[in-house]
Amino acid sequence: MAFSSLKKIILLAAVAVATVTAITPDAPYYNQEGILQIGTQEALNITVATGISRDDTVSYPDASYVAVHFSNFDLPEGDLVVVRSPDSSVAHFYTGKGRDQQGDFIASFVPGSTAIVQYFSATAGAAASAPGYTISGFSRGFSDKKTSESICGVDNTVPAKCFQSGSTLYNTLPSAYTKGRAVARLLIGGSSLCTGWLIGSEGHLITNQHCITAAADAKSIDFEFGAESASCATQCQTQLGCPGTVVATTSTFITNSATYDYAIVKLPSTAAISSYGYLQLRAAGPTKGERIYIPQHPSGWAKRVAYIVDGGASSTITSLGGVTSCGSNEVGYNADTAGGASGSPVLSATDNKVVALHHCGGCANTAINVLDIIKDLKAKAITIANISA
Repeated sequence: MAFSSLKKIILLAAVAVATVTAITPDAPYYNQEGILQIGTQEALNITVATGISRDDTVSYPDASYVAVHFSNFDLPEGDLVVVRSPDSSVAHFYTGKGRDQQGDFIASFVPGSTAIVQYFSATAGAAASAPGYTISGFSRGFSDKKTSESICGVDNTVPAKCFQSGSTLYNTLPSAYTKGRAVARLLIGGSSLCTGWLIGSEGHLITNQHCITAAADAKSIDFEFGAESASCATQCQTQLGCPGTVVATTSTFITNSATYDYAIVKLPSTAAISSYGYLQLRAAGPTKGERIYIPQHPSGWAKRVAYIVDGGASSTITSLGGVTSCGSNEVGYNADTAGGASGSPVLSATDNKVVALHHCGGCANTAINVLDIIKDLKAKAITIANISA
């Protein structure tokens, strides 16, 4: 592919900072659906014609990340758009109609305050022709601040790596690290965080309905597996820190339920997920008093596991069938979570089956009983191989 020389155009997003700050939150918050919002959107209107390569910079002071929004994306065959960090350590590539051939989409995020958008024309020296895409805006991340509304006393969560074979807590929960590999960090729509996990053996992923409220939400999600600290001693308590592998940036919506606060999507067949395994629902449901653990991405940090309470006692199921502001037939437990952990699996420490789907903070936390999910899927005639045992 022959490329013409690049022309650099700076997009100074800082020009409206005073106005934006007055009407827009500048720290993580919970939206009306209860999802942790870690960013907001800013508008741009930059139309790029095909035929002449160029280089645009999208920047916002002190942003923790930038995710560029495209509309009417339609490149000629052989042309390429790269959205990258200034040092090229992170780069995302788009051809044709872009992400999942949607035409209108949000690019995967670039850490930091600046993203470079490079358009490469396959025809060197060509004249500008039809519009190839419009940069219609961008999501920018707020400064990283801890959200701790569901921490019960001291935060007793630990890095997932602490349960890896040979590490300090391996003998406490020998299967916790392996099972936790099926848990993913989700960046939804460029600005909200949840946790999800592979359910059954056919590439499905489950999270909360308040994370994926509509089918359209499933089309713009970064599914990131293996976002873990380097060791048990490394905390990596940074939003979107310790990057793993984004195995997919879109999905197919299968179903959701506001009543039972769950949503299921299916990842593309091209997603490389076989090495992460999958989790299963316990067909018999949870038992009061049983030990549990919760692999999660609280605050969008590297994966952590809740397994004990203050004083060192094991986290356990404390109640069944509870009625709270979050719903009825709730499963209650004392275990530390935080914003971004919505959709995490609550696993039995005995058989490592999922007994509940975490969805509501407080002390105690509450979750959806897996029996309700199984019942709802059966009523909808939705089958997923190896979903329960």
